[in-house]
Amino acid sequence: MNKVSRAVLMSLGLLIVFGSSIATAKAQSLTSAPQPSAELQSLTKALAEDWSLSVNFEPSSPAPKGLVNTGEETWRPGPGGFTLLEEEHLHMPDGDLFLLGVIWWNTADNAFHGMECQNRLPYTCDVKGAQNDITMSWDGKQFVIDEMETSKSGKKSVWHEVWSEITPNSFTQTGEYGEPGGPRKRLFTIHATKVANSQIKERSSQSNDAGPAPEMQSLAKALKGDWSTTYEFAPGGISPTGGTGTGEENWRTGPGGYVLIEEEHVRSPSEEMFLIAFHWWDKTTNKLRGMLCNNSGPAACDFNTNSNSSLNWDGKQLTIDMGFPQNGKKMTWHEVWSGITATSFTQAGEMGEVGGPLKRAVAIRGTKLAPEAASKRKGQ
Repeated sequence: MNKVSRAVLMSLGLLIVFGSSIATAKAQSLTSAPQPSAELQSLTKALAEDWSLSVNFEPSSPAPKGLVNTGEETWRPGPGGFTLLEEEHLHMPDGDLFLLGVIWWNTADNAFHGMECQNRLPYTCDVKGAQNDITMSWDGKQFVIDEMETSKSGKKSVWHEVWSEITPNSFTQTGEYGEPGGPRKRLFTIHATKVANSQIKERSSQSNDAGPAPEMQSLAKALKGDWSTTYEFAPGGISPTGGTGTGEENWRTGPGGYVLIEEEHVRSPSEEMFLIAFHWWDKTTNKLRGMLCNNSGPAACDFNTNSNSSLNWDGKQLTIDMGFPQNGKKMTWHEVWSGITATSFTQAGEMGEVGGPLKRAVAIRGTKLAPEAASKRKGQ
């Protein structure tokens, strides 16, 4: 399989297709497929549980005596273990806070990277901050996140967060704030306790905002659920001779419904693929945005899939258009989810040179799984 074929194949079933890093990824066989890094596996093993939270805020001008609140969060691996997801819900005096964190390992710089999405950000997911402002470390005992923040006046501050005293049943989390290189002020301390058979449940937002955008609610309603998928590859596109494949997709909303998550597992004749996509509404541009993560390339999550893509949902069809370079030419990938019903959908991917005709590369058919069938499959 050539490099372009690999890139297209890795995009199947996702909101966003290949970026430049995926387009240059090498094909891998089933037996030699990449595995999650040891560092990410270690962090996942330490935190992947359901937790009940007691949040203690330090005294401040709005709360001279401090505050104590509660919450819950779930840490779990994404498809294939190439990402680690944190889904959090905090009960705050001024309204609920819903947060989704995504963490991955980049073999190019041998470092953790991550992105935060939450209901109090106008753009929902902070892609810019994830690219430029966040550093992470894990030494096997403590997980540390430092984020550089710049005010409108240009003043820089550092947010310092630490997960420590991690045991199978508990951990402590602290948040501090201060100037770079200077002293920091403790803002909160979280004590987490492991809980059994618990998940963060979807709740209506009680924040001061209006909740998830109508477009997000409509898209989630159309695609949420567990799907069995079949793939037909056109000759000469992804595969010179064509071929078929099978897989599964799960579409679900993150905390509060502000992010729609698609998790996918694909089995093709030549390889096995694990993918996860995040879709959200950006109030600053009034547009649907997204990002793709998969088991190809040095970084599980590719920021190019956010910057180079255009997404549209008209209530019936979900459409993605994305540009990418190939042999000095400007190319386009065009993907459409259509014929969406309560039990099925059709998905088609086409590619070609910008301004020229597009050629069918793949056709995907999704069939909704009954709840009992979905539970049985997840347990396998």
